Amino acid sequence: MKKLIIFGASYFDLIKLVGAINQKEATWDLQGFLDDTPEKQGASYFEVPVLGGRDMLEKLISEGCFVFNNVCGHWSRSEKITGLLQNQGCQFASLIHPDVDLNYVQVGESIILPQGCLVGSGTKIGNFVSARLGAIISHDAIVEDHVFIGPGVVIGSAVHLKKGAFIGAGATIMLGRTIGEGAVVGAGSVVTKDVPDCCTVVGVPAAILKKRRT
Repeated sequence: MKKLIIFGASYFDLIKLVGAINQKEATWDLQGFLDDTPEKQGASYFEVPVLGGRDMLEKLISEGCFVFNNVCGHWSRSEKITGLLQNQGCQFASLIHPDVDLNYVQVGESIILPQGCLVGSGTKIGNFVSARLGAIISHDAIVEDHVFIGPGVVIGSAVHLKKGAFIGAGATIMLGRTIGEGAVVGAGSVVTKDVPDCCTVVGVPAAILKKRRT
């Protein structure tokens, strides 16, 4: 089994996901979490300890640990931690539930596809993409790096999710739409038109709530 560290002590369903992967084939020896939040260091979540912060990375990587980047929120945070991990020379892990069928699908590194996710043929998923339970990504979609797809989201066929897009829980993106870089789709929204970069849209049908510069 390969040693695994999760950077970012949150979304503890990851522990269940690692267990499901190991039940199918013994793959990951989960050592614990790393987190820079002092209050979390030394704590345990479902018997998995928070070993410390980023200062432990060099030691753990030298011991052959793989790392999963579990830092969520604004995509720039995930990208910043990714750069830190890359500079440390770490090996990235992907966590994909064994029931997820990835035949005829292209996937990047350090992605998460938990239980109940469906991915259609011809779809391309980039690096550091994080999906949640029951997300559906239809055929021929393009999902760029650092995209977040919430639980129960439905992504229509040939949809293009650009870098850093955030799709809230239960949202639906109709076929062929493009969600711009850094755009946010509110929970439960139905997107029927393209969404520009750095915009937040909400509602049924989704309309622009606000625009950001970055």
